[in-house]
Amino acid sequence: MNDERQPNSSRIVILLWALAAITILLWARLGGVGWDVAIYRAGMFSLRAGHDPYADAISIQRLFHQQLQANPNLLVNQDPPFSYVYSPITLPLLRLIGTVPVWLSGTLYYLLYTAAALAQVWVTFRAVERSERPYFRYLAPVAIFFPGFLADATLMSGNIAYLLYAAVLLTAVWGWQRGTWLWFYLAVVAASCVKIPLLSLVCIPLLSARRQWLPVTVTAATGVLLFAIQPSIWPTLFRHYLEAVDLQFRFNRDFGCSPAGLFGDVLYGRGISYSLASMIFFLCYAIPLFGLLFYLSRLYLRGNFSLAQWIPVMLVGVILLNPRIMEYDTAPLALPLALIAWRFLSRWSKPTRTIVSLCVLFFTVNAVGALGWKMRKLTDGPLLVLFFAAGTWHLLQFARERKLQESLAGQVETQSTAMLLN
Repeated sequence: MNDERQPNSSRIVILLWALAAITILLWARLGGVGWDVAIYRAGMFSLRAGHDPYADAISIQRLFHQQLQANPNLLVNQDPPFSYVYSPITLPLLRLIGTVPVWLSGTLYYLLYTAAALAQVWVTFRAVERSERPYFRYLAPVAIFFPGFLADATLMSGNIAYLLYAAVLLTAVWGWQRGTWLWFYLAVVAASCVKIPLLSLVCIPLLSARRQWLPVTVTAATGVLLFAIQPSIWPTLFRHYLEAVDLQFRFNRDFGCSPAGLFGDVLYGRGISYSLASMIFFLCYAIPLFGLLFYLSRLYLRGNFSLAQWIPVMLVGVILLNPRIMEYDTAPLALPLALIAWRFLSRWSKPTRTIVSLCVLFFTVNAVGALGWKMRKLTDGPLLVLFFAAGTWHLLQFARERKLQESLAGQVETQSTAMLLN
């Protein structure tokens, strides 16, 4: 690498990402903060008053949309209310938190939240190889503001997903370093109690370590069982919880940006039931996707590429196994997506040209995503699929080239041995 070019390239990276970070911070500041925390707080207050938090939120939602239907201009500048949509198994913890003064619980939560957001970046930075660090050390501090590689104020929401992903990813690092995955499996079960789709993260050790089939199966079964027994323990609460989830789709059309979510949104727009059709569509791509991930994992375990090369592609693939991908689900993917793009583009160009290409790509997709909330989701989902395909192609090419090099080295060694014997 040219030492004279590296500082200039670094300055370009610093300038462009600093401008982007300032833009998103200002936008997020103007848009308010903590909207997801407000939902948790409302649920906590409902429990403190002895109410059903789902029923309270559903009543508010129905009233809002009745008023909106009667007079569309009345609430035009007001955001629609959202329900507490975590299953009843989370309510005992929420009730316990409600016994603590709000200022104290809020302060502790935001301290944990900040640490968790930084932990996500710290974990994904481990996928940066030594030769890439002169560039990516400048991207790491601001990557936190770009979930899914797109500018968004998701960080300012205070969504608990940041804590859940941090716990899972930090324990994954422990597993990769120590070969002990118990803490990881406990973190996944805990995360799935809050957000059941996060159970798909259990695939990480299966795809990056050996002899994990049994603990993965037990963990997945435990997560499903903990969800399945809730209707028996809290029948009324669970029924209201399902109603709150349904309203999330019907009132807010919040299907996420996964292929299945985008498909469900299209069906809903045409007046077609989305639940069964979306699940069938999800299985149609999730099963071959997992098969491809498993094949790539065998190449990794055979030493065809390093863990640092495997982590970005694996994480994107595992997130794609989530049937409802939200912005906070893509938050840990900012650096992995940038790494995939860097490694893909750098096969054909020098570092400076690769940086320029990445900047053009970044600002192009963000310009498209900035056209509106719907357009952002339409950009985010295909972007994840496209980058996963690019990362997969790069790994397969790398493995093929390495195999060819090893084959040529073996031939040279054989010829050298033969010459010495002669």
